[in-house]
Amino acid sequence: MTIKNPDDVPATPVYTITVSADGIASINGEQVTEEGLDPNAARVAALSEIVVKAALHGRPVRVLAKESDGSAWPLIVDVNGTVTELDHPHPTPAPTAVPKPPEQLPTPRNAPAGGTTDHGRPTARPAAEWGEPLPEAHRPSWTALVAQAEAGDAVEAIITADRLETELGEQYGPDHPHTLNVLSVRAWLTLRHTTEWAETTELLIETGERLLLGGSPYVGDTARTIRNAHAAWSALRTEDPETALELADRVLALLDALATLTSDTNARDTRARHVLDWVQSGAARRGAA
Repeated sequence: MTIKNPDDVPATPVYTITVSADGIASINGEQVTEEGLDPNAARVAALSEIVVKAALHGRPVRVLAKESDGSAWPLIVDVNGTVTELDHPHPTPAPTAVPKPPEQLPTPRNAPAGGTTDHGRPTARPAAEWGEPLPEAHRPSWTALVAQAEAGDAVEAIITADRLETELGEQYGPDHPHTLNVLSVRAWLTLRHTTEWAETTELLIETGERLLLGGSPYVGDTARTIRNAHAAWSALRTEDPETALELADRVLALLDALATLTSDTNARDTRARHVLDWVQSGAARRGAA
């Protein structure tokens, strides 16, 4: 959803970007780049993170970009990456506005093995089975993963999740709930700390497809994964339009599934139109986003 009039953008949320002289960019106090970047490159990296947030909201969002010298600019960042500088401050939010709490690390939901269909695909397991904890032998790895994520050690957390997912896949199979739920955690961690949009988008798409095929009863988790896949694809089309074009059909298929899961056809139509309009515009073939 693109809003032509910046004044129509809701007053909240407002994401504050700060860029220090040594190249560290933060969004609402959370560091998103490492020290040593050129400040301009750090700012661009932070704005890329904001594009993902805009896509997750399904609309443009407000940003306050601050520099190390104390100067600040109010901006509007759209889902397609367009950045509009405002000539007036952002409006003051209503006092009753309550900010959305930060997303927490997903809790793994797992189950014992189930059957398969005649086509070799996993059958849906009862929700009670999906809710069973990880086997004792694998819990230390999960505990380490959580500790690494909470300490901000994203790379180690992703590596631990990948290792745990591999172990579970070898023991229970790639379509088992144990494996699928750790896969979804790895995808979520990767999205939050990605620098490679092509790999991240493919990972999120694959995760959504496998959760749907595996029959996960946790609609909210699956829906979030699909929305994240669309958000990552939105960033990818700016960075690598050719790969985004190759993945567009899979994103559209996930959005169709999202509408079925949530009964929210309006949200599906908005996101699908966002994809289709870009594909039909020929932008990818012209090498532009």
